[in-house]
Amino acid sequence: MLSAKTAHHDPSHRRELVMPDGNPLCYFDYGEGPAIVLVHGWAASSQFFEDLSARLARDHRVIIPDLRAHGETPAGDTPLSIKLLASDVAALIDALELDNAVALGWSMGALVLWQYLSEPGRRPLAGLVVEDMSPRILNSADWSLGMVNGLDAASSARALDVMRKDWPAYVRAFTPHMFARDTARGNPDLVARTSERMRHLDSDAMARLWASMAQQDLRPALPAIRVPTLIAYGGRSDAYGPETSRYLVETLPNASRQEFSRSGHAPHLEEPTEFEHAVRDFASRVQTAANPVQNIEGST
Repeated sequence: MLSAKTAHHDPSHRRELVMPDGNPLCYFDYGEGPAIVLVHGWAASSQFFEDLSARLARDHRVIIPDLRAHGETPAGDTPLSIKLLASDVAALIDALELDNAVALGWSMGALVLWQYLSEPGRRPLAGLVVEDMSPRILNSADWSLGMVNGLDAASSARALDVMRKDWPAYVRAFTPHMFARDTARGNPDLVARTSERMRHLDSDAMARLWASMAQQDLRPALPAIRVPTLIAYGGRSDAYGPETSRYLVETLPNASRQEFSRSGHAPHLEEPTEFEHAVRDFASRVQTAANPVQNIEGST
């Protein structure tokens, strides 16, 4: 579990990359070795990966962008969408020439990476980690694996209205549900820090990105995504149930799943050591497979 103190990025590791539309993208670059890209969720930022990045940077190069309208990256003038965020991630991976990186997408970050992988011409990934996410967050008559609270088009529209009218109130109600109930009760400092980080975000930008998330249906793209994938899900998640992880393993051609039984929607924060080990082991396996050692003539 995170300590009572709030960690902060080392500013010496802060970088900026200008996107094709002129918007600067802030990212942090730690460590050396095979690359792991950490893509945060909706209304979060690279700060939510400070602990995980410090752990992984012992033997990996860890890249953590702030997506548009989050953290230190401005929203810019281009209309916000999941597709735009995926294009930004693609521009970052290309600019840094991250061959055979492993990418982790938490919540909305997983939608961004599925969108990235569904478009032709993207730089290949060695592996993908999906942290507690569904390819379609809205429920409907033919889909019950969206958010477990029964979110549908009508309730999503009501949520958008609350976001725009009173963002701080929305954040106060939303934040405790990011974690397992035992976590939220037992670590109120974690909930308070999370709420404090989120409440300063621009409500209109968050509403626009929520609306884009709600429009996404990436189920048709999944069967063609052959990248080795680890589905990491919280056993006590208030966002998505275990049936969603089973669906993903059945639909993606090369996927396995791992439960974090004490976690809600944020296993990397709630079970940090176990999550670190799972990501490191997965990355080691898939990156070794993607970069086999070449035999040197005359070697044995």
